[in-house]
Amino acid sequence: MTTSSMNTAATNSQEINFNILLKALQGLTMFRPMAILSISMFIGFVALLVLSRIGAGIGGFVAVLFAFIGLVAFAAFAGAGYLGAGFSLAAVVEERETPGISTSILFGIYTLPRLLGLMLIEVLMVFGLLIVEIILIEICRIPILGGLLSLVVFPGLFLMNVALTAMFLVAVNLSGPALWFGESVSNALGHVLAVAKSRPGPVFFVLLLLFLLYLIVGGILAALAAYAASFTGGLVVGSMGGAAQSALYGVSGLMSMFQLPMAYGNAMGYMGYHSTVNGSLYDYALLIVAAAFFVVVVAIPNTVLQLGLAYLYADSRGLVDLEASNAMVGKVLQKVGSAADAARKKAEEAAQQARQHTQNFAEKTSSAKTENEAVPAAPVANKKHFCKQCGATLEPDEKFCGECGSPTGN
Repeated sequence: MTTSSMNTAATNSQEINFNILLKALQGLTMFRPMAILSISMFIGFVALLVLSRIGAGIGGFVAVLFAFIGLVAFAAFAGAGYLGAGFSLAAVVEERETPGISTSILFGIYTLPRLLGLMLIEVLMVFGLLIVEIILIEICRIPILGGLLSLVVFPGLFLMNVALTAMFLVAVNLSGPALWFGESVSNALGHVLAVAKSRPGPVFFVLLLLFLLYLIVGGILAALAAYAASFTGGLVVGSMGGAAQSALYGVSGLMSMFQLPMAYGNAMGYMGYHSTVNGSLYDYALLIVAAAFFVVVVAIPNTVLQLGLAYLYADSRGLVDLEASNAMVGKVLQKVGSAADAARKKAEEAAQQARQHTQNFAEKTSSAKTENEAVPAAPVANKKHFCKQCGATLEPDEKFCGECGSPTGN
């Protein structure tokens, strides 16, 4: 690569591609990714509802446990829907055949552990940098020298944390798109780190614009959906009266049972099990309305955001050195493995030394005890007695002094 071409590539890598925002708006008409996310989250909601009802029927700690398991299931299906919708949008970006809904959902379920592992690695890297910063701050506690170093270290840490925060946000938001395109964890990590390192400014700025676009689109759709919901609710209540009110109580009881699984009995009392078939179907009709409201308010803006992220990642990936990034990740993983092996060996050596010290101490203690038992007690020397009157030496059993005749007191 010539110098001019390298300079051109470097210049292009720092340019902001505003066309990504216009391309992201195409997500308003892409209903398959919306369906993938909505279906996945609906399955997760059903799992949460069923597990909450089962746990509430048992009561006690089991109710809380089942509610927690339901929340985990809901989060898992929501994550799978997010990855599945992104997989479908990645096909649009690459201009290839769009996968089906079931295929995309299965891809999301299969890829979800990869996303969790990738984000865990990124968090651990941040903790590693945090440890380095703590060490630098501890060095600044040295008398006199530490104060001089703080003049450089503290401002440097501030600027470094600003840059690291932007790079971390770039890496986290592009981790999902990297997996949408079918990359492995190591390749995705390398590409994301390369983008965060080479062009954090342009990518971070486009991310801000994409989230702003998401809020604008979501706010407009939420206002339209709220007006439509109030208008529809007014028509239904005005026409059906008590039946609509009963259906609302049923759905509110269902929601209270979802929020507080311990209060299962109260929720069932609100639901009331309508005596007519229509009464029961009204509850499900309102749930379908709630699902449609979710699609309008959440799924559509999310599709716009995800499509923008997919275009952003594809555009950024083409402006960085992927081979160098993969080599960098390989070196990092190799160093981590070497550090882990060294730590394991040091731990084994420390354990061996501790066992040796314990054994030596036990042997010394046993030897000292044996020597103490073997040495006989020294005989007590005969104590001499003297006369209190004349000071003459007395025998132990003498009752009177042989010199002056005074009583000895024995």
